[in-house]
Amino acid sequence: MAAAPSSILFVDDDESLLELCDLALRDEGYEIVLAPHGDAALELLAKRAFDLVVTDLSMPGKTDGHGVVLAVKTRYPSTEVIVMTGVPTLRTAIDTLKDGAYDYITKPLHIEGMKATLRRCLDHRRLRHDLNSEQEMRRELETTYRELQKVEELKAGFLSRISHEIRTPLHQLGLALKSAEEAAAASAGAEGERLRSSIDLSKKGAARLDRTLAELLAFVDLQQGMTLAAHEPVDLAALCRDAAEHLRPVWEPLRLEVRIGFPPGTGTVEGDPTMLRTAFMHLLHNAMVFNREGGRVDVCGRTHPGSLEVTVSDTGEGIPESEFKHLFDSFYQIANYLTRKVQGLGLGLAITRRIVEAHGGEIGVSSQAGKGTTFRVLLPLPASAPPHPEAS
Repeated sequence: MAAAPSSILFVDDDESLLELCDLALRDEGYEIVLAPHGDAALELLAKRAFDLVVTDLSMPGKTDGHGVVLAVKTRYPSTEVIVMTGVPTLRTAIDTLKDGAYDYITKPLHIEGMKATLRRCLDHRRLRHDLNSEQEMRRELETTYRELQKVEELKAGFLSRISHEIRTPLHQLGLALKSAEEAAAASAGAEGERLRSSIDLSKKGAARLDRTLAELLAFVDLQQGMTLAAHEPVDLAALCRDAAEHLRPVWEPLRLEVRIGFPPGTGTVEGDPTMLRTAFMHLLHNAMVFNREGGRVDVCGRTHPGSLEVTVSDTGEGIPESEFKHLFDSFYQIANYLTRKVQGLGLGLAITRRIVEAHGGEIGVSSQAGKGTTFRVLLPLPASAPPHPEAS
């Protein structure tokens, strides 16, 4: 849609001068409105605004040029004003600028000079308008950002408090279940079997709640900015094997094959072992629960110059490429059918990305519909660690 033409109001008691201005500017693309004196100009200004007002200083009637300038600037501060005078003096220029005019032109009019002044004035107005709009938008964005920060701080504080408040009774529940489990072991018959079944179910529910709380607390840390609590050698090959063993109750019922493969002598990085274990636990857990029954999970490591690449692959349904940009968002899970299939808050990948980035690394994903998904983690190697000969 084309922009509306700039509107210019000419005010002068010299009818021939008004006709000259109208004729000279007719082909310039402006909307030209003429007023024969100051009082007529005020009547027009009461009805609408103009982009620019060009007015003579000395006019008969109640309203002279100074009155027109003051009226324009009072009613429409963004409208520019140029005054015309047949007696240009330093005092005239100073008074004109004090009244709020942008510039003045002298009579008799020089048409090309007048056109250049009008263009310069309207360009100045457009630039000022754009600058004001940009500043206003920036102020709005800053205000919105501050409000969002407050909301995030309140949310993080709430989650942290609620998580800690729940963790204490959850710990008490775990102790009570352990005692009940010991008592149930001594019970015989169907009654004892039912009791042990109920205890097993309660333990699974408590474990699930404990994992949820751990995710919430990790999310709070994520919001506040992750920093490494430790910086020491971490054997990722051993870490991944330990994580897979810990997750055995997840993958064994699904009859998954879990394979961990690192070339001999590779897999050690510098970092926080607890944080890195959390990251790879999330990746392995995802590869298992989003897999197909009887599928496979492969964890492979290989070195590159200065870095270690670890891939975690599954043989599940795959992820649509359109979802990649959201994968690492907080509280995100892929599509409703996966959310229904797998319980959780959708914080795992967001936490994993922050942990990897806190270690100076990168994480990426590739996927193929019906064939599975691979997450690639690239972590820097200690400066003294040379690439392994088997690495490609």
